[in-house]
Amino acid sequence: MDLTLNSQFLDNWIEPLEGEYQPLLDFEEAIQNQSPFHNLDSLTSEIKRGFLDYVRQGIMLHTIRRYRLYKDKFKDFKSYCEQGLGRQHFYCKQIIKAASVCLRLIKSGFKILPNCVAQALPLVKFATVDQYGESPLESKWREVVEVVPQEKISAVTIAEIIDENPEPRLQQVRIKKDTYAILAKKAAAAGLSFVEFLDRIADEYNPPEDDEPTEHTPEQLEILDQLDAEFEKVAAGAIGKTDKPVANIASDKLSTCYQKAINLPGRSDDVSDSS
Repeated sequence: MDLTLNSQFLDNWIEPLEGEYQPLLDFEEAIQNQSPFHNLDSLTSEIKRGFLDYVRQGIMLHTIRRYRLYKDKFKDFKSYCEQGLGRQHFYCKQIIKAASVCLRLIKSGFKILPNCVAQALPLVKFATVDQYGESPLESKWREVVEVVPQEKISAVTIAEIIDENPEPRLQQVRIKKDTYAILAKKAAAAGLSFVEFLDRIADEYNPPEDDEPTEHTPEQLEILDQLDAEFEKVAAGAIGKTDKPVANIASDKLSTCYQKAINLPGRSDDVSDSS
């Protein structure tokens, strides 16, 4: 490797200590050297103030955009964000919106506030002021602080509480790669999405408590055994071929058996080609 080129690369990408990050190093040294004499309350206040640094950033970004302070060096605000700050234009606009929300809550007298951009953003849609000069922002935030302990407030809990049209939220789980592959292939064999397949498994292992077991006739039991055998064939054939869900593989193979099962008198589990 050319040491000269490597040195030039480092000079371009690593700021000297006296650059823009030097104040952080000075602060570290000051804190470490003076910590025995520092007061806990003063440090706690500084930490809490730091939680709201995004509000200061939003105020400054808004000022730069409003008064076009970037115009002598950059084509527009977007260029300033990307080239001057090294941040996406969209994210900078989000900071401005989040700061505006927090400032309104401060002026409304709230002591507990969103302490980051992610916590403030779910509130943005409630900050619009109507023709009467009112908005639901304050009432929505009051719901949050009255229900959730301050230390447990997060972007997720805020969104769940203030969402006016809540939908079932997906939860993330960690499973082994090979287990996921097996389940995905079985879902494909059944003509189901991965989530639908898991829902079906959950239903099978958690039947309604008030449902009585279905009693089948010998003929019905024979057909159910045939269905199980056919399903195993299709599932076995799908393993190793593809991870992509293949619509209606199982229903195509089993349609004749399902039709027989549907026509049996007393059939109570409502199986059909479309299931």
